[in-house]
Amino acid sequence: MKKTIHINLSGMAFTIEDDAYEKLNGYIKAVETRLGNTDDAKETINDIESRIAELFAPVVHSSGTAITLKDVDEVISVLGTPDVYEYNPEEANEKQTGKKPPVVMPKRLYRDPHSRVVAGVCSGLGTYFNIDPIVFRLLFVVGLFYGISILPYIILWISIPKALTMEQRMQMYGGDYGLNRARQYTPDSRISNTSSLNNVLKGVGVVVGIIILVVSFLAMVGLTVGVLFTGKLVQFIPNSQWVGTLPDMLIGPTSSITAIIGILLFIGIPLLMLFYLGLQLIFNFKKGGKIIGATGLILWLAGIALIIYSGVKIATQFTTVKTVSQTEILEPLSGDTLFLKEAKIPEYYKGERIFRSNQLSVWAKNGNLNIEGTPEIEIIENARFLSLTVEKTARGNNENNAVQNASGVEYIWAQKGDIIQMDRIFTLSPGTRLREQRVKVIIEVPEGKVLKIDPSINVLVN
Repeated sequence: MKKTIHINLSGMAFTIEDDAYEKLNGYIKAVETRLGNTDDAKETINDIESRIAELFAPVVHSSGTAITLKDVDEVISVLGTPDVYEYNPEEANEKQTGKKPPVVMPKRLYRDPHSRVVAGVCSGLGTYFNIDPIVFRLLFVVGLFYGISILPYIILWISIPKALTMEQRMQMYGGDYGLNRARQYTPDSRISNTSSLNNVLKGVGVVVGIIILVVSFLAMVGLTVGVLFTGKLVQFIPNSQWVGTLPDMLIGPTSSITAIIGILLFIGIPLLMLFYLGLQLIFNFKKGGKIIGATGLILWLAGIALIIYSGVKIATQFTTVKTVSQTEILEPLSGDTLFLKEAKIPEYYKGERIFRSNQLSVWAKNGNLNIEGTPEIEIIENARFLSLTVEKTARGNNENNAVQNASGVEYIWAQKGDIIQMDRIFTLSPGTRLREQRVKVIIEVPEGKVLKIDPSINVLVN
């Protein structure tokens, strides 16, 4: 437990710890010794005490605690050590011709760690815009119900630095950086000579920053919604439920997740950097430096790695080819002619075609996906038996997986006396992934038998 003292600086009351008071009092006395006992020196001391009060005000305002030794050290680092103050009669006479304008410390956006609820983002925004932070907090809470405030808050949390030092807290509240008259005695005095051209450039920078901020934010929201929530959003669109099942059918669930994360990082990180650039142009806070750039580069490269990994993993799903065949001996014919006719299954031809790949077509119907392909028919004459063989071929990452994908092919045919009814398409059973499935139908016709093929089937004969 430390002893505290109540002091008054330029009409402002402060509570300060005992050791901090001793150091502060010694600092002021040392400056008095350097400046001497003239009227101008006394006025300078008053200016110094006034400036110290201004520097202490944000600390007390934000934390409500006593001034500590660390706070005093930060004030001294801002004002300068006593040896930099030296009375100069020539500069003192400047009050006869005009005073030097105060060096203004630009107001910058910081997170306020002493008046925070979560990370100090809302309190920092409130301080920067001179608006009660409760306004930003209410906007954040309202945005939570629509799911639009979490991402911006996290981005601001990462990109906006925290006001830790005395100088950063003063920049957060804004104010003149110099000591008015006191800084006239400091060898590194600087005068703000901001030109009208600089003001114009700053204004242009703010406008450009706003444009970059809005565009990058909308792009990030669109990317997030498009990649993560498309499957859920399309449920509200009639007959569009198939969108959520398409990635699984094409590449599988595991590859889908890694690919989605890779796409988010590959596209999202540059957008996030643009968003950060927009914040810098608007609020003029100090750059995060190498850490933010290196982190963004690492995440972006990780996104590329995940995309490559997903691509390689998808490619391995097509490395092995296997064929599953089934042969059936047909019933003897009552005559000498075998007729091949089309089996009428009109339901397969209804719906909307999504895309076509390797003679396989993906159709959407009633919110579901149907996959169909065109079989190939081969006729072998002068065979020993009247038979029909269905060969189903598919790819996979190994033999068992390829056989499983081939077994998911459904092809319908039936013999009715001297007539063989054949489907003009084959389909994939639900849950079967698209793996270049093919169907070949081989019909062996004995010697002395005649084969008549319906024109709708003849186009399939090789």
